[in-house]
This record gives sequence, structure tokens and C-alpha cells, in this order.
Amino acid sequence: RDELPEGEEEEEEDLELSKAGFRGSTSSPPQKPSAPLEDPPGTPPLAPVLQLLRDQLQEKDALIRHLENDWERSRAQREREERLLVTAWYNMGLALQQHEGDTAARGGPGGARSFLAQQRLATAARRARAPHGRAASSS
Repeated sequence: RDELPEGEEEEEEDLELSKAGFRGSTSSPPQKPSAPLEDPPGTPPLAPVLQLLRDQLQEKDALIRHLENDWERSRAQREREERLLVTAWYNMGLALQQHEGDTAARGGPGGARSFLAQQRLATAARRARAPHGRAASSS
């Protein structure tokens, strides 16, 4: 400190005082931290400012609670929708499987169970039809 010029020394004291929670200029005598802090003369009282800040904090807390509740409702709704989609896919797959099983049991055109059997049926059906513009062969 002894090496600092006078102006910088005062700035350093101001910095130390502001870090310690003191307000005002360096010309006023430093207050003890254990003594209750009072507003310096010429400044507005802190009570209305503190009340305003407390009110803002309460509003923000209420907003946070509202947003958290909204998020929780959205999450629950999304989970319900996902369960409904999974159930719908399961039911649709089950119905399709039962429909294919019923068709195969009747022995209809879709009754061929393997891919090759289906191809054989399609080829046989094409051969049974007459070619374009020609009469069906009686071979």
C-alpha cells in the first residue's frame, strides 16, 4: 500500500469497504460490521426497495411453481399419449395377424402361406388367362 499514489490508495480503500458491505464515501468513519447498518444521509430508505425486491421474488417463485406444474401436466399427458399409441399399434398388429390367419384358414387367394406359394398361385392364374388379343390355348 505504501507504494500506491494517494488517489489509488483511496480507491483501494473504497473497494475494501464495498467488499465488506459498507456504503458511502471514505470521508465518513468506517462502521463496525456488528453495528446495525443505517442508510447514509441523502439516500432513500432501503425498506421500500427491499419490499419491492421481496415482492418480485415471490412473483418469480409463483411463476416457477406454475411452470413446473404445467411441465408436469404436459409430461403426464405425453406419457398417456405414448401409451395409447403403443396400445393402438399392438391392437392393429393383432387384428392384422388374426385377419391373415382367418384368410389362410379359409384357403382363399391369400391362403398361400409362403412367398413362393403365393408366386406359384399368381403364375398359375396368369397362365389360365388368355394372352392379349389371342385365344386361350387348349394344351
